[in-house]
Amino acid sequence: MVTFAVANTERSRCKVVPRAQQPATALEEFSNESCGDIVQATVLEPVVASTHGFVHGVLEAYCHHHDLVLRPDDLWLAIMTQFGLFVNANANDLRQSLVAHDGSKELVVEAIGTLYSVDFGALSTQMVTHMEAHLVDPSLKDWILPSFSTTTDDDVIVGSVVLMATMKSFFSYKYVLRCGIPNVTLLGTTRDWEDVRRRLERLGSFGPRLARWATMLRRIVDQCVAAAQGAHDTDFWNSICTKIPGGSGPTYITGWISAFCVFDRDGQWQADKKPARSSDTSHDYPYVDTEDIPPGYLTVDATIDDNGVLHKAFLFAGHMAYRIGDDEASIAPVLSWAIALKNGPPPPTKTASRRK
Repeated sequence: MVTFAVANTERSRCKVVPRAQQPATALEEFSNESCGDIVQATVLEPVVASTHGFVHGVLEAYCHHHDLVLRPDDLWLAIMTQFGLFVNANANDLRQSLVAHDGSKELVVEAIGTLYSVDFGALSTQMVTHMEAHLVDPSLKDWILPSFSTTTDDDVIVGSVVLMATMKSFFSYKYVLRCGIPNVTLLGTTRDWEDVRRRLERLGSFGPRLARWATMLRRIVDQCVAAAQGAHDTDFWNSICTKIPGGSGPTYITGWISAFCVFDRDGQWQADKKPARSSDTSHDYPYVDTEDIPPGYLTVDATIDDNGVLHKAFLFAGHMAYRIGDDEASIAPVLSWAIALKNGPPPPTKTASRRK
């Protein structure tokens, strides 16, 4: 880093007021392209929105006696943005020197997740890696992407999207999101999972509904046994849940996870429900309104006699949480219990809303 004097003038205070906003929302393309929700974006401190933050920022500093701070990334990507405009205006003339294919080639990247959970920045950098194989000179990618000592992850993402936009006459881009679990770890032994299956047999003795429930559960546990034996079924583990939007009505889930929701919070059978608009009867597992997912724990009153002093108590036990792994990329359900004295403030007034 180096700082040097340029003009013998006194520094002045900036009069332009930065605002906490996503600058993309102020651009004409945002409205012209009917943009609405911003799914992801660079996390910014308050800034001054501009159609050319580099040029306008330098001009503001120059004309109003402000110090200027520049990074090589700023300079280079300002150049590459101009280069992109040039390529898009001369795509036909430049095609043979840039790509080896005719027409537009679709590039696809896939990720496990949903619209609001995947990392679109990382996916964009993957996209340009896929592009590399279709370039006449693969070094074009590394030439455009910044890699200076000041370069941040966001700078690389910006460079990647600049490259995608530069080459949009030759490529189309698709992000494919899959709900699923990258890896599953089943703890315990095969014998443990076989023991779970044996225990299911008793459920059927409690009536026809529980016999039906046991049939659902048996399919799930059979897959756990097979996986423990080294024969996992990827399709099964990728079919944990299907979410069915309800528009202005309820949203439902189905898939094998719903087999753990056949009784509502009041113990009433809810496995025969289905969306009003659905005529599909082929599902092996129930449809469950997401607001009717029952608690994963049970509670019970108890009395404690503490050397002659009686206390009313309340016990909780079950799945009341899940754990995030040390790698910050894995989840495990957590079984826990608690006992509490009933000596707190009176309960709040009940409302008509259902607990989620």
